[in-house]
Amino acid sequence: MRLLKAIYSSLLVLVFQLSALNAEMAVNNANVPTKPAVTVHDVKFLQTKLGNQVNFSNRMQIEVGANNNPDPKAPNKKWVDKVKVTVTQIYKTDSKKFEDWNYYRASATILTLEVGASNSRSVLFYLPSDIVKRDRLSKEPDYYFVQLEVAGKEEPLFDAKGVVVPEQARGIHKDLLLKSNFDPAKEAADRGVLNNPGVLRPQYLLSYFDTKGWVPESPEFIREDAPSR
Repeated sequence: MRLLKAIYSSLLVLVFQLSALNAEMAVNNANVPTKPAVTVHDVKFLQTKLGNQVNFSNRMQIEVGANNNPDPKAPNKKWVDKVKVTVTQIYKTDSKKFEDWNYYRASATILTLEVGASNSRSVLFYLPSDIVKRDRLSKEPDYYFVQLEVAGKEEPLFDAKGVVVPEQARGIHKDLLLKSNFDPAKEAADRGVLNNPGVLRPQYLLSYFDTKGWVPESPEFIREDAPSR
């Protein structure tokens, strides 16, 4: 009889332990975001004149939205701070050697972004008009990709199997949606952009205003180009 009671007591303890473990797992799973913290909603290209310039500049518009705040200690979970947007553009040349192509890269860090699909904001990047004319650049690059970071942590573009994260697919050129194609392009760009530092620039570094009739709503930025004291 005592043996049966001991077994029964042990089983009760085990049941309670399993219940507590399941409850803890449920809480943890509830806190795991089902979407990336920030995503690219859309990418658009157009040619526009800046100020009184004669030639057209190339404008790249990246619409970015915040889905959740990944920081458990964030004072306000409805806002995501320090969202860095890095764009890379690749233009082919007459050469078949990819090392002879034109590569441009620039970044801009959003000060803060409100969570919610209706609160997305657009970040604009420009290639100067003289560069566009000199290098005979079309409105849209042959390849491009957008990388996002939140407080210094990069948002993955691909999962462990090398499949593009669906929510990030809009920020990658259709020919680079396979990781086997993306990785060589990124490696070439990482080297190629060293030849063109500062050419592609975020909107807050413009010397002239955009003459297009409609400029999308943009966020506030952290001026990382300015020295801090």
